[in-house]
Amino acid sequence: MVDQDKRGDNRLPVLWTGKLTTDDDREFECKVRDVSLAGTLISTDADFSLGERLLLEITELGEFAVEVKWAGSEQLGLLILAGPDLELKKFAEGSGATTSEKPVMVAGDPLTS
Repeated sequence: MVDQDKRGDNRLPVLWTGKLTTDDDREFECKVRDVSLAGTLISTDADFSLGERLLLEITELGEFAVEVKWAGSEQLGLLILAGPDLELKKFAEGSGATTSEKPVMVAGDPLTS
């Protein structure tokens, strides 16, 4: 079994701008690099601990409570805990096969197509 298969979900490439906020209100810019049904990969210059809970804000979509699941080389794997829509992936799927630079709102739910 390939590592990607263990995730149980494909990741879609995106290049969205975001902001991470800590419990003590420190803010850090980030880039959202890919999204899946349950999480996202981001890059940032900030250091965070495994298990740390943050607020991820994506201007076009809103705020998402996230937890750091892995960290390495200026990248973080985040688990989406709560937000206006737990399925960020459907916004990436709206952009088609190209890398999404902004979330794309689509009619209906592209995950059920």
